[in-house]
Amino acid sequence: MAGIYERKGFLYDQAISLGELEPFITQDFSSDIVFTFEHPKNYIYLPKEAKKIGFLVYEFTSLPQSWVENINSFLDMVFVPSLFVYETFVSSGVKKEKIKILRYGFNPRYYYPQSAVKKDAFSFLCVGSPQKREGIDLLLSAFKDAFESNSNTELIIKLSYFDTRPKMFEIRDFKGILEDYKRQLGGRLSIIDRPLSEKEMGDLYRSCSAYVSFTKAEAFGLPFIEALACGKPCIAANYSGQKDFLNRENSYFVSHRLEAAKNEEYESSNVRQFSARVLEDSAIRALREAASSGESLKKGCFAEGPSYYHWDKIAGEFISCL
Repeated sequence: MAGIYERKGFLYDQAISLGELEPFITQDFSSDIVFTFEHPKNYIYLPKEAKKIGFLVYEFTSLPQSWVENINSFLDMVFVPSLFVYETFVSSGVKKEKIKILRYGFNPRYYYPQSAVKKDAFSFLCVGSPQKREGIDLLLSAFKDAFESNSNTELIIKLSYFDTRPKMFEIRDFKGILEDYKRQLGGRLSIIDRPLSEKEMGDLYRSCSAYVSFTKAEAFGLPFIEALACGKPCIAANYSGQKDFLNRENSYFVSHRLEAAKNEEYESSNVRQFSARVLEDSAIRALREAASSGESLKKGCFAEGPSYYHWDKIAGEFISCL
């Protein structure tokens, strides 16, 4: 018997429904298998007699030592979503035999391609947050410089959340930055800060011409997968989690260089962390290349075929690991 235990993060939303999972949620550790998204500092409270499986992500280059110690001491297995995270865990000292890669995916009911609809403007979509790591400030700057006098381009930013009281790892005065670019770009910049359903998200991806993100590091990069599933090419750095599925057939890569992270991390570590800084000149060139490509615009596609990333296939692989 496996158990599901509810935990609340800093973006917890009481209104979110867990649907068919609701009846299985319990607050006692009475199962044979515990599958947890818990922070590693709390692994000590997991039941000793159960098989304990963790699922963790990490965007930077070296795990905090306390994570390594608690994974090795208290977990039987830990799932990570990409080769990038796997290599970070191994190089940080997590026992290799404990780690398994289990990728993220998409629901083909909502994320699928359709014939392109001719639009007057070439539209770029970015799904992200105010976190420094995700580079929305750089995207706004590069877009303005690339298309300052081009009225046939537009940028749509779908925010996963909006926080008016920034934490250390979030962009200060993010609202003011958006308002400033809105004044400069007018109707060519659209900001969506309300929750969207999966169906609405699929429609949003299909409505754009290309997906773009100048994120500095991703454990996986779920929006990239969802954009590809909707037939859209991506513009990004060839670094971190998205390297597992982005390639030169489906993406326009921008140059980057690794540099020490500066207050981008979620928690402090004694080890110096690194992330990728996208070079703005390269970002501008990639945006212009995509927008001017016409009929030769790259398409969203998967080297392994789209079904490799369907959630039901991934769920089957998860079950086979237990």
